[in-house]
Amino acid sequence: MSATGGEIVTSPGLLTAIASAIAYALSYVCLRKGQADSSPPDSGLLPVLVTSLLLLMVLLPVGLASHRALGFPTRGRALGFACLSGAVSTYLGRRLLYLAVQRLGAVRGVVLKGLSPVATVILAYAFLGDPVSWRVTASLVGVLGAIVLLVLENRARPTRDRAVFSSGAFIGISAAGLQGVGHVFRRISLASGASPMGSAFIDVAVATLACVASFAVEGKLGLLLRHYRNHLSPWLLAAGASSAAGVLLFFVSASLIPISTVATLAASEPVFVALLSWILVPHLERPSLYSASAACLVGFATMMLSHTP
Repeated sequence: MSATGGEIVTSPGLLTAIASAIAYALSYVCLRKGQADSSPPDSGLLPVLVTSLLLLMVLLPVGLASHRALGFPTRGRALGFACLSGAVSTYLGRRLLYLAVQRLGAVRGVVLKGLSPVATVILAYAFLGDPVSWRVTASLVGVLGAIVLLVLENRARPTRDRAVFSSGAFIGISAAGLQGVGHVFRRISLASGASPMGSAFIDVAVATLACVASFAVEGKLGLLLRHYRNHLSPWLLAAGASSAAGVLLFFVSASLIPISTVATLAASEPVFVALLSWILVPHLERPSLYSASAACLVGFATMMLSHTP
């Protein structure tokens, strides 16, 4: 349904993007709980990716059947950019993001991830010709304001805690940049004729293979397998399942509305992370006035996108 005169837009693309943000938020909360329960050496990345891949394999036939007009990305630009999005965003971006979540907590780590739409909007405007409306710009300003609140919160911390925040913040911001680039790669893959289901599967498959290969090269794979054989938290499996839903819904929404809008709506994740954390794991997340305000500011900025001029 379209909207005019400031009414709320309820297009399928918008609703799917918000559903993706909720699924991702749930995955981060489950991840944080799994990290606290089992202290995984890789911040929980390997079981999350493997679980996501297995779930997408189960859903693949249904997804492809519902998009018969679109192809599975087996060659050319569609395959290449689906692979790039998996390597850059889903593997590298998440490896850094999960480490930031482990150091800072789910709420603060995901607020920092809110910077990813900045990179997405800039690249989408430069290379894809996506329009940048005043609402998108204002939403990005709100995201940046949330980051400023976290910086102010950090200044009130003891010196030792400041160092932990600074290192975690650098990791989180780096993850945001990588994920922003990966979002553009996802859009290019879809624009090349691939189905959302096929692109999502390739994305996660490449990320999982890259994860296994990198840990093998680093000499960590055996250690990780032994750790998870004895200390696999069911919360990490839940994080993988909800992450798979987030990836798939992101691709579906990116096939319906501009990627810059999808990415900026994804910045609403901190609000859902905060709510779910306080409901599911209140003993792990102790929000301050600063972090709660930052999450709300990001949510308000995102709501601006749900209204037409």
